[in-house]
Amino acid sequence: MSDTTGGFAGRLAVVTGGASGIGADVCRRLASAGARVVIADIDEDGAESMAKSIGCISRVVDVCNRSEVAAFIAGLDRSPDILVTCAGGAERCSALDVDEDLFDDTFQLNAGGFWRCAQEAARRARDEHVPLAVVHVASSLHRGPAPGLSHFSAAKAASVALVRCLAQELAPVGVRVNGVIPGPVDTPATARVWETMPDVPLAITERLPLGRVGKPDDVTPAILWLASDEARWVTGTLLTVDGGLDVAP
Repeated sequence: MSDTTGGFAGRLAVVTGGASGIGADVCRRLASAGARVVIADIDEDGAESMAKSIGCISRVVDVCNRSEVAAFIAGLDRSPDILVTCAGGAERCSALDVDEDLFDDTFQLNAGGFWRCAQEAARRARDEHVPLAVVHVASSLHRGPAPGLSHFSAAKAASVALVRCLAQELAPVGVRVNGVIPGPVDTPATARVWETMPDVPLAITERLPLGRVGKPDDVTPAILWLASDEARWVTGTLLTVDGGLDVAP
């Protein structure tokens, strides 16, 4: 990938889940490339701290809440050029113990959150005749099986289907929709889980052909490329960045 630093100057970029992990690294990279970044996250303190550190602004937004998402997008001073949806996650729970509330909450966040944000941003882009690049961060677990995370796996699979469906329907109004599928990445969220399962990181490392767990900055370049003008003829694509997990023996 060639240097895209100049390509983001002056662009308005919205990043959901930008307070930490992959989302935070996306915010840093976009801001350093000259984009006007708006962090949308339910973690008010984390988002505000990140915004201060990179010189951007943050807003508290629950992507599971339609009215909050709609008000947030409508409140921007103009239609965004870039939307990166990183908000996601789930509580671990065995398949037989997942209840209705956990199943619904997981889908509302991981599939519904992406859908609401993309839909509201695309409507504004259409109305204001502004090209929009949407990049959704999914998960390699969307393929399953995912012990203890069947509900998360199913929700991420739904989000992957949405990437392709939205890409096909929104192309005529100038909206590109693509996705990135990260493998196991060391983030604050995964670190908290791995602290209770100390054997897991080593087991993952031994399985990965490239021999290590990923870092957020292993994934961010793929996101930035899909958001850039270099990918102007790319939509409906799901780019896997997983250390070779998909081809592991």
